[in-house]
Amino acid sequence: MTLWTMQPIHIWDMIQKTGVYRCDPEKTSMKEMEFTSKYDWLVRQMEKRIGPPPAGVKYPVWAWHTQEWKHRKPDLRSERWCYGSGNEEYACIEFEIPDDQVLLSDFDAWSIILCNGLLNNNEEEADRMDAYCDSLPEREQKAFQDENWQGVFDLTPMENGWMRRGKWIQATLWELRKDMVRDVRFFVTGKHKRD
Repeated sequence: MTLWTMQPIHIWDMIQKTGVYRCDPEKTSMKEMEFTSKYDWLVRQMEKRIGPPPAGVKYPVWAWHTQEWKHRKPDLRSERWCYGSGNEEYACIEFEIPDDQVLLSDFDAWSIILCNGLLNNNEEEADRMDAYCDSLPEREQKAFQDENWQGVFDLTPMENGWMRRGKWIQATLWELRKDMVRDVRFFVTGKHKRD
């Protein structure tokens, strides 16, 4: 499948020099944002669904599969506002990867998981699930949450005013190798105006 990842220019330089890019957890903001447990959950799902990571790999590389309901090359006119703090050089790297080496998930559902929420299709279901989960002992709450979060892998398009699924589909993979790259486009991130 064809995917796209946005990376700072030094990552592109690393791929050129070493032939591979793997996520370096020490250089991410994940710990600062206290998302480590959610990323650990995703890693366990990747291990179950696509196999274990190469030696030394702890967290995945992230990429885009679908944006605005379409599997297409990202529009850098809008993407430039989504990365970095502004005026930074980035690379949009297009690559090919076998389907069995990538795990696709719904971006909107992943955002709910990052906020420690439960996935549901409407407000009534949300209230019912929250009440049920809160009534469980802590260990059972984690099991219920784990089962509920499997919904992040349901990519069936749906939008009902409460829940949207399939509009933005992200991809995780263990590593990005130079031989996978098909195209690279460079861009400079936008500088946001301060009030």
